Amino acid sequence: MALKGQSLGPPASVEEYLQSRAQNKADLSKFNMLLPETEAEFISITNTVDDIGCPENFTYIDKNIYSDDIPRPCTPLHFCECVGECGNNCVCVRESYYDANGKVQVDRHVPLMECGPKCKCGDNCSTRVVQWGSKTKFEIYRSLFKGWGVRAAQFIGKGTFIAEYVGEDTAAGLTYLFDLDMAYTYGASADFSIDAKTYGNISHFFNHSCDPNMEIRQVFIEHRDPRLHRLAFFSTRDIDSGEELTFGYSPSASDEGTVSFDCYCGSNICRGRINF
Repeated sequence: MALKGQSLGPPASVEEYLQSRAQNKADLSKFNMLLPETEAEFISITNTVDDIGCPENFTYIDKNIYSDDIPRPCTPLHFCECVGECGNNCVCVRESYYDANGKVQVDRHVPLMECGPKCKCGDNCSTRVVQWGSKTKFEIYRSLFKGWGVRAAQFIGKGTFIAEYVGEDTAAGLTYLFDLDMAYTYGASADFSIDAKTYGNISHFFNHSCDPNMEIRQVFIEHRDPRLHRLAFFSTRDIDSGEELTFGYSPSASDEGTVSFDCYCGSNICRGRINF
């Protein structure tokens, strides 16, 4: 995942906290117009530090779009004949990925399989979590040092689905993206990426931390094509209302990399540099 073209800056200060509680300095009307009606009720926008009101050349979307050079997923999807709730013998569900409250409960390296659109189980089947979208309340806010970021506007319990990472499915190698690789499960390199530079959702504004409170998970819903899975953020611990939502841009990065940036996430275990 590439950085957003800006320095993350020094850690938050008392001054920044006080400014975050002040009135907006910028005209955010165009920014608010970017949000689809289905998400506008869950997202507020605050800028008390400068006059920047709307990201340039950015389109808010709620699902991935495919560039012309990307193959459409065609892996056959087995669908279940379950009535109501899927049981232990469901052909779709290889493990109990979620608990009764929809919290993820398997190791982060395990891809999440959800029942698809052709499955006979009901809409309230416990396997269906990411596909119904996030109901978390967010605040997109402008920081003195880190640009745009996202705060939780409610308490979020550990293991909660927070948001899907969406953008343009494209060939690997562009910027502002996640590679769609299955390296830690299949040993394969990335052929495709999700690029959220100009198309994205709330996750476009998530910032880095060396001690993050979210992680990214692979999710399969409509198909099982390992090259073109979906990506979803889940909380790794309880998150308080008002706390910034963060993930590790390069959680396994070594001291070497082709590109390196100073890191000012402010955590007690900050690595000092982010290497790609």
